Amino acid sequence: SAVTINYGWTGRYFNNNTAPTRGHGVAVELGLGTTLRPERDPFVRTLVRWQNFIPAGRVEDDAGVRRTARLSLRAEGGAVLAREGAQIPVTQLFLTGGDTTVRGYSYRSIGARTDNGQLYGGRYLAVGSVEWQRPIVWRGAMTDWESTLFVDAGAVADRVGELSPRVGVGAGV
Repeated sequence: SAVTINYGWTGRYFNNNTAPTRGHGVAVELGLGTTLRPERDPFVRTLVRWQNFIPAGRVEDDAGVRRTARLSLRAEGGAVLAREGAQIPVTQLFLTGGDTTVRGYSYRSIGARTDNGQLYGGRYLAVGSVEWQRPIVWRGAMTDWESTLFVDAGAVADRVGELSPRVGVGAGV
C-alpha cells in the first residue's frame, strides 16, 4: 500500500483534435509517494507521452475529393525511482502491450519477469511506434476507412539496462 500525490498535464497542438493530420501532443505525469508497509519508502513515478503527425502526401478520388495521408510517430517513457528494496505497489509499476501500445501482444502482457518467468510490473517503461496512415479510395470514391502499416516496440524492466524490446509489425484497416 502507498499514499501518492499526482499531477498530470497534456498539451495538444494538432490541426484537428479528433482526426489530426499534422501537429503534436505531449502528456506528462508526475507522482510523489511513500509506501506504507512493511516500511515507509519514498518514491517518484513519472510518465511522458509524445505523439506527432506528419503529412505524407494526398490521396484523391475520381471526384477530386482529397484527404491527407500521414506518418504517425509515438513515444512513451516512464520510471519509478525508489530504493532498490522498496516494495512499490503493483498499481504504480508499468506493464505494456495491446492495441494502443505494442500491437501483436496481449493487453499488459509485456513486463518485468521473476526468475521463474512470472510476469509483474517493472520500474522502467519504453515504447515507440511508427505508423503510416493512408485514406482508402474504393471504386473511385473516398471512403471513411484508412489503411495502415506500423512498427511498434516496447519494453518494461526493473533496471534500464535490462530493457529488451518486443516488436510488433503489421498492417490494418
